[in-house]
Amino acid sequence: MFRGMKGCRKALRTTLRLLAVCIGIALAGSVNVPGVRAATALPLAKLSLAQRLSTLPDSTAIQLGTRMTTLGALRAAHQARETALARASSMGSLLHGKPIPLQVTGLHSLGSADTNAVTSGKLQVSPQPVVEPPSQYASSPADMKAFCSAAAASACLFLPPNQQVTTGASGVADWDSLITQTQCNGEGGTWGAIWNGSFCAFNYPASVTVHFTPAANFKLTQSANCDKSTFTYDVDTHGAITISLKNAAPAIVTTDNNPTCVVSVVPGA
Repeated sequence: MFRGMKGCRKALRTTLRLLAVCIGIALAGSVNVPGVRAATALPLAKLSLAQRLSTLPDSTAIQLGTRMTTLGALRAAHQARETALARASSMGSLLHGKPIPLQVTGLHSLGSADTNAVTSGKLQVSPQPVVEPPSQYASSPADMKAFCSAAAASACLFLPPNQQVTTGASGVADWDSLITQTQCNGEGGTWGAIWNGSFCAFNYPASVTVHFTPAANFKLTQSANCDKSTFTYDVDTHGAITISLKNAAPAIVTTDNNPTCVVSVVPGA
């Protein structure tokens, strides 16, 4: 029995070490800068938030686990993410399709006097686009939530632009070490501790599937505005829209200027 317990403890320690390594790769790998030497680098956890943000020069060498970077690189990534957050809603609005108007036969308006039009057969309603339920991206970071809400598409995925992120089948992580826990929580991030320091992880879904009621004849129209280097999408006429990362293998990648994908579907049109 004691041997078994000892084995369990050993396995647990191994699992925790592997978890720490994976988190370390996610954080440090996303900001590694070649040429920065460990001998002159400062552990990020030992710097105050004020030092990280402004009081130390951009050239300050920073150590994150076994990887090296500079405060300048961290600040640039932080600013790019904050800028994208501020613009996310307007970016989504640009892709928001105009609603299909009602088609009315023999009537000049739809005032209260025309309510009998519905029963008299004079009112014909055009097929309407599928709109993804907000609940599907409610737990996403604030920038994705703002973008997808404004886009009001049938399906939507978003990644922060110009960021080095870690990808995987379960999602995409973008780390920011230059914000407080309060700001992290307010922007939909997750506060975590590693190397005696605390950092904010923004976790984005790697895929989304939206189900809808198909037309009786499975006829539909579709359109998409999708970053094809980042995402792939599929529309099943029987009632499903799927957007997913083009490559969800574990990797450290740099997002481009507009890593978004929205798909619009109108059943019966």
